Amino acid sequence: MPPTTTPAIRRFVHFYLACLLALLGWALSAGAQAPVPAGVQVSGAGLAQAVRVSPAQLAKLPRQQVVRPDHDGQSHTYSGVALYAVLTAAGAELSPAKLPGKGMAHYVQVSAADGYQAVFALAELSSDFAPRTVLLADRCDGQPLPDKSGPYQIIVPEEKKMGRCVRQVQALRIVAAQP
Repeated sequence: MPPTTTPAIRRFVHFYLACLLALLGWALSAGAQAPVPAGVQVSGAGLAQAVRVSPAQLAKLPRQQVVRPDHDGQSHTYSGVALYAVLTAAGAELSPAKLPGKGMAHYVQVSAADGYQAVFALAELSSDFAPRTVLLADRCDGQPLPDKSGPYQIIVPEEKKMGRCVRQVQALRIVAAQP
């Protein structure tokens, strides 16, 4: 004969299971990360406040293409917006008249979703100082970047190593170098 349960025991079991489910739900939601808003965060020297440049704003900027080999040596055509144009669209004052003097000691720190970072001198991003275009790419060979690289990746043509071709770019910060 099966054991009988009293209403009090059933209520206790239901209460216990409800508490376990609530605790499990809380633990799962606490571990989940909030989604990162679309676009790229731009902050730092020369900006009154941090600005998020949205995909719609990036789409209005002039697009460019560069060809660059990947880690395996295969050439790919990347398209996107010049990093210099992204910074100026965010309101950074980077005109050639501003860069000489104190502007020469400024750099851009690029940050990725996984914490990886790279640095570019502001002067090397300006066509008045450097012949190449450092690109904030969103497409490779005509297709959106794969999740492991995108939605945005810095592409630096003609560098021997891909160390500054930052994947999953989330933030750009303009910094004044300290003496």
